Amino acid sequence: MAVAKKNFFKDHYDWLVALVGLALLGGVGVLFVSSLENSPEDARAACAAELKQRPPQHKAVPVNPETLKVLGEAERDFVSPPRLEVPNDKKGSFLASECRVYCQNPDRAACHRPIPAKSEVCPFCGFKQPKEDPVDVARGGTDVDNDGMPDAWESKYGFNPLDPADANQDADGDMFTNLEEYEAKTNPKDPESHPDYLDSLSIASDLRTDKLPFWFKSYTPTRDNYRLQFVVADKQYRQFAEATNGQEVVYTLAKWTKNGDKVKSGWRVVKFEKKEERVTKRGAGQSVVVDASTVDLERVSDKRVISVKLGVRSISIEEQMDLQWNRGEGKSLTVATGSEFTLANRKYKVKALRKSSVTIVDLKTNTEKNIGDGAPEPKPAAKSASAPNPKPKK
Repeated sequence: MAVAKKNFFKDHYDWLVALVGLALLGGVGVLFVSSLENSPEDARAACAAELKQRPPQHKAVPVNPETLKVLGEAERDFVSPPRLEVPNDKKGSFLASECRVYCQNPDRAACHRPIPAKSEVCPFCGFKQPKEDPVDVARGGTDVDNDGMPDAWESKYGFNPLDPADANQDADGDMFTNLEEYEAKTNPKDPESHPDYLDSLSIASDLRTDKLPFWFKSYTPTRDNYRLQFVVADKQYRQFAEATNGQEVVYTLAKWTKNGDKVKSGWRVVKFEKKEERVTKRGAGQSVVVDASTVDLERVSDKRVISVKLGVRSISIEEQMDLQWNRGEGKSLTVATGSEFTLANRKYKVKALRKSSVTIVDLKTNTEKNIGDGAPEPKPAAKSASAPNPKPKK
């Protein structure tokens, strides 16, 4: 029986590979240990010796205190780079997300390490840090991009403290910029939290009084009703306009037209009441009975009803004022006492109009605000009952 011949390398190749690997690993270790033995001073000395043997071909750098100071600071930052605070369970982790600044110790070689921005004393060298810039304190903290919004506030709401463009952006689409929301102390990410829309409202005209364009002159009985005659103030129409109960008052053009055009006034007769009243004539001391009939007119546009007395001219309907909303694309408004309007899907109601101001109620919060010169006009003080009336001078 033949016996197979043994091959040493074939039978033990795995051991040989392991020995070669160990040898290589040992060589790398020796190189690493030898590199650790060279201190920065040894490296500097070796570099100086090499320079002496091979002097540089370029011109020598002028030796002066300023140059040496710059080179020394660069060398210190290279040899001893800034280090974060050593982790401490009591002080918190150095991995905490917070703004850090360099220690303001004038001797930069002593420290110059990153420390928390709110530190009053450096935790490394114990140097008392200077106070914040008064300008930064006045605007609420450090503002690196100088956009009017402090860095801490921008970080709180997810803005970029290094991008000044975000000050003029509107993050929540409520028509106010992020800077305006910061100044108003509102939430720039909540469309329901914003400055008052009424702050952008201004008075665009003086207070004016609108009058009825006609007055009630007379009436004529018909078979089952009354025909009412009105005198028109506008000269382009005929002197008279008329209507019956339930009809709208109409004018006829004064100038002859082919179709005899008639124009509706916008007021409808809703009720006529024939009545009389007794009045005393001035100076005569006698009372007489006069016709005091009235007609109730309804404005077609808003269903407002006013009562007009026979023979009374220059009838005031309401006081109006023009307002201008300077937000977004802008908006012009004509308001009267009791009228409602909407700004950016928010409803308001006019409570009172005055000569140069208007009081508006926010229907959502039921709060009032004066637009214009502010406070309502003061009411005249009531006379005291005990105070005697002054005697007229003779």
